[in-house]
Amino acid sequence: MTSLRAFTCDDLFRFNNIKGGFFVDLFVRVSNQVAVNMYKQLGYSVYRTVLEYYSASNGEPDEDAYDMRKALSRDTEKKSIIPLPHPVRPEDIE
Repeated sequence: MTSLRAFTCDDLFRFNNIKGGFFVDLFVRVSNQVAVNMYKQLGYSVYRTVLEYYSASNGEPDEDAYDMRKALSRDTEKKSIIPLPHPVRPEDIE
């Protein structure tokens, strides 16, 4: 399963490079350290924490997410992946 996810992420990365984007991002539950570590191995870094991004079902509290980014070749100075020093709320996401 990991190799399939790596292949999918790699394809997305190449497609966005061709289209001239600055970065690729994805959201991962803070508690999902297996996914966080996998994406870090693929070159992503934590850009910011989004508070209560995931809604809980069964009365549990909502869960925060990491917005993880990987800079594309157009972002030569890697400005799009400089981590934010403070968390944001879902409504603050552009």
